[in-house]
Amino acid sequence: MAAQGIGGISGPSVRPGHPEGQTQPRVDGSPRQPGTQLPRIADGTVVNGLVLEAREEGSYLVRVAGQALLARANLPLLPGQHFRAVWDASGDIPVLRLSDAEAALLGKLPAGDREVASALLSRGLPLDSRALASLRSAWSGMGGQPSQLAPLAELWARGIPLTGGNVQVLAWYFTLGENEAASLWKKVRDEIRSRAARGENPLAILKEMTGGDDERAAFLRGHALLSRPSREGIDPSLLAPALLPAGDGEGTLTARITTGAWKRQGKSFWSISFEMEGNRIGPVGGDVESDGKNLGVTLKAERSETFEALRMRRHLLRQELGSLPLALQHLAVARGRRVPRIPGRGLDITV
Repeated sequence: MAAQGIGGISGPSVRPGHPEGQTQPRVDGSPRQPGTQLPRIADGTVVNGLVLEAREEGSYLVRVAGQALLARANLPLLPGQHFRAVWDASGDIPVLRLSDAEAALLGKLPAGDREVASALLSRGLPLDSRALASLRSAWSGMGGQPSQLAPLAELWARGIPLTGGNVQVLAWYFTLGENEAASLWKKVRDEIRSRAARGENPLAILKEMTGGDDERAAFLRGHALLSRPSREGIDPSLLAPALLPAGDGEGTLTARITTGAWKRQGKSFWSISFEMEGNRIGPVGGDVESDGKNLGVTLKAERSETFEALRMRRHLLRQELGSLPLALQHLAVARGRRVPRIPGRGLDITV
């Protein structure tokens, strides 16, 4: 029986031509320490992965278990999106698929709900009747185009109105590469600096630019939508990120930013998480959490040399953070990959 893939794809979907019994195919640029052997992913393993970029013909470059692999799915995954799936290596070519419980649940849903449900499940989002009803209604009213599902799921996960305008902005934002995003940010910064030097209010300039009808305006609106916190109970790091250049100049890295907000015992908390990757530093990520008065920061670097560099400079970062109007409670630097705080995947719909 063919494997059930993410969103209903059947059969093998990861890099055709991979012979049985060899290690999983890697793409140049995946992290690897000298002299180390990357592990083979066992059949049936539930993997947490990251979509690095979209490729041609519905394929994606994804990072799984420290390896950059090519995968295919028949629903629109997004660069920067985390996912959780079963690694099915039972055939000649491995395939990412939903779990048996999720696949069985999809089979019980009406045909018109399966694509919507897949868009939620692939992001680790809870599958409940209210979410399905909201997305189904909005999607139908917009014409039911497949490209609209990913933006709709991202909007719902943040509690943002499911309007055609918001979907159109996000669908365009998701097509941007890192170089395009960096170029648009440079245009925004240059205009704000130029006009602010003449005495104009930077916030007023930014508001005016966001209300325009050019690419800069669309970019700023998309960035604002993706900077909204996720619904309570949803890990924001599972969602598509907002793009922000880390630095200013040639070779600028792009940080992928997600934000969260929640309450505990009547107290409000906020979080900002980031991930970025460079040829020299490898994958680096971190989480910043605050209750409005206190601040906690955790940084993670996968490569040992990057970890050592951050560890040796943490006192400088502590000094910088000390200038903020927040009390720094802890600053931790650790080695390893940042792992999303994935909550239970709530299959709580009554079918």
